[in-house]
Amino acid sequence: MEPSELSSPATLDLLDTGDQTAASSSYGSSMNNGNVVAAATTTTTTTNNVVENVSSNSAFVLEDAAAALITVLPPNNSSWSARQVAKKQRLERKGHTKSRRGCYNCKKRRIKCQETQPSCGDCIKAGLNCEYPAVPQITHQHRIPLFSLQDMRFFQHFLLNCVPPHPLGNEAIWTHEMACLSQNHEYLMHAMLGLAASDLLGQDTTLLPFAMAHRVKAIKAIQNTLDDVPKDNTFEAGNALMATCFALTFQSVLLDDGMAEFMTFCRGVVLVAIHMYCKGARFLFTNWVGKDEMALLRPLMETVPPIRKDWVDAAIVSVRALEPLCAHPVEVEYHRLLVDMVEALYSSPFRGYQILCKHYGWWLQMPHERFQYLVDPANPVCSLLATHWIAIKQIMAPATEKEQLINPPGEDGEGQARRHGDRQYLNRQLPPAYRDYNWWPVWVEAQLDGDMAFFGKTLG
Repeated sequence: MEPSELSSPATLDLLDTGDQTAASSSYGSSMNNGNVVAAATTTTTTTNNVVENVSSNSAFVLEDAAAALITVLPPNNSSWSARQVAKKQRLERKGHTKSRRGCYNCKKRRIKCQETQPSCGDCIKAGLNCEYPAVPQITHQHRIPLFSLQDMRFFQHFLLNCVPPHPLGNEAIWTHEMACLSQNHEYLMHAMLGLAASDLLGQDTTLLPFAMAHRVKAIKAIQNTLDDVPKDNTFEAGNALMATCFALTFQSVLLDDGMAEFMTFCRGVVLVAIHMYCKGARFLFTNWVGKDEMALLRPLMETVPPIRKDWVDAAIVSVRALEPLCAHPVEVEYHRLLVDMVEALYSSPFRGYQILCKHYGWWLQMPHERFQYLVDPANPVCSLLATHWIAIKQIMAPATEKEQLINPPGEDGEGQARRHGDRQYLNRQLPPAYRDYNWWPVWVEAQLDGDMAFFGKTLG
């Protein structure tokens, strides 16, 4: 019986109805009314004293309390006495005193350990080396959900509106297979969410911290895996890594200073693909090899009208003016590809697009040292060549937008207006001594600022 039960109105509910009747008849035959009142008073006083003792002296006085109650309750009550004896026996049961965290020596000798640190008394007396088992550390951590409600919004936007346009014709792969892989590979999920957040910046500029946070998490997660695709599941991990690089690549296009990262992650795609090919892994993406894309685009490109001659004339004049500045082998090759690209536009936009793709292949296969020279922001000549390359792509819009007929853009198309933010960034970052060479890219930028469709772009 708990102490709180002793102070309740039902203190004497140990008696059943029959017991109460017997007690009443016994008292009635031996006591007058005054004696009954006195007995009741005595009983109440004694019970109150017991309760006070129980609350002040804890469970060890329960035995005395039970004895006190017996002295004031009617005699000749065998059932009540039996129950009290049983309760008394239960109260007399002693708790478990075995040492749970004793030292190894005491456990082996089957004696109770004093558990004193650093050595218990028995080990000190016996001259033994006292060692305790390691105590497990229980820490209560409040885990923060890895992805939030905001992230769910990003994920939905990714699936509906901003699936990467490359590889061509793989929208279903992105929205089904890659969406499933992202549940097991956090770097892919972060890359998808970062791309979606960047694409939504046209609607809400406060999303920039979320976009960059997901981007950083994705990059950190793949830094140690790009050079060694995991061996346990090359198929799944390899495809997830490839998709991550694609997503980070196209997020770079939306960043003001993303040119170098755009090129870096393009090379990451190739690196992962080489690892997967060497290990015999199956690719989920299709049409990601150049010749496959060209087969899809050729019927669409052949219908593109010629690029306006005055635009091509201005481009070739500006590009050729850069030739005296090009001294390093990387700069010379870069310049030659630009000249070939512009001259091809006189005859066929499709031919110019083919050379544009050849330009991608050039720096994708470039040795690391030469690539670092190419993307070095402190190199004004390569920056000039880059502004011209981007501007040439803008006047080729009627041809390059045919890619979107194979991978249609999302419904809102908010991110499309932010594409090639690096164009404006590079134009601003050029040193004053080189800005005169950049007159034509600046003119292209001015036309696009006034009308994004100036050069014939009709989609997105």
